[in-house]
Amino acid sequence: MKLNSIISNNIITELDNSDNFEDVAIVLHKYQQYELKGSHLGRAFEKMFVNLNGFSQFIPMSELEKYHHSFHTTNGGDWCRSNQSYLGRKYNIIREKRGGSIYAVKTDGINKNTTINSGIRNDIVNRIQKGRCAILDVGTNIECDHKDGMKDDWRLNDKNSQNIDDFQPLSKSANDAKRQHCSLCKKLGKRYDAKRLGYSHSFTFGNENSKTCVGCYWYDPIAFNREISKDFEKFDK
Repeated sequence: MKLNSIISNNIITELDNSDNFEDVAIVLHKYQQYELKGSHLGRAFEKMFVNLNGFSQFIPMSELEKYHHSFHTTNGGDWCRSNQSYLGRKYNIIREKRGGSIYAVKTDGINKNTTINSGIRNDIVNRIQKGRCAILDVGTNIECDHKDGMKDDWRLNDKNSQNIDDFQPLSKSANDAKRQHCSLCKKLGKRYDAKRLGYSHSFTFGNENSKTCVGCYWYDPIAFNREISKDFEKFDK
């Protein structure tokens, strides 16, 4: 059945208003007779499988097609193209191919393509500089650090949109070290491996090839430590 603009907009509205996996599955089932577009399929995939940090597991096409036949894709994969589809403009897309066809799709963090200016709102700088270093726990020579070492989050261009949680207090020596590792990450395209510091895991989200800072030790050392140690049990001898 032909998909007109009114029905298309209705589908988008219903998907945007869906709160969970089951709600999305109901919407997709409701419109089984239509050939859905990337703006519909991307939203559905996002609502069903993508977490708040922009990551999903690899989802096989065969699994997606159970919810709607339009997920079936040829080599092009229109609905999951990087930087061009609804999904690709919002997230980094990884497509696994087998036999020349797309076998599975996953999101690998937020897609951020705009280089930001480094200006930080004065009230945030003042609050951050009163804190203690997130790594060394000292209160001297504190600098206000962008957690996102890539500095490519477009939202931060607008100082009114900046949040205190976008930044962290780092001593000058810690911040200098972070800059070196972030610079190397951008140059090589490989994220810092926290196992080099003795941690049991390299990242809390993604892997060394992920194109986002979220999940890297340097992005938020306190959150990284909290996540890594949450199941720790101390046994007294």
